[in-house]
Amino acid sequence: MTYVVLSVAVLALLVLATAPVLKALPSRPLLLTAAVLLTLTVVFDNVIVGTGIVDYDEALISGVRMPIAPIEDLAYAIGAVLLVPTVWELLGGRRRASEPAGGTEDVA
Repeated sequence: MTYVVLSVAVLALLVLATAPVLKALPSRPLLLTAAVLLTLTVVFDNVIVGTGIVDYDEALISGVRMPIAPIEDLAYAIGAVLLVPTVWELLGGRRRASEPAGGTEDVA
């Protein structure tokens, strides 16, 4: 199995699992987060691949590079952009100080 197949499969599952929660969130912060995280990933991954800290089996990658690191390296950053805000929201997100931990429902 190549890294592309594995990456696409995992990202497809993440999209299906996170879409209901992400649709309810404002898109601008998510897009800004994605842009920053992907930019940092490209820079950092090119450094670690270019210096030889990390290497990839050519038979397992697509061959598309950015410019040194394989494009498959972006999968974990995209996964983080999908998964972290979803988990944050499911765990309660940012609550106001006056809001009870269980949400805004009245407890009798």
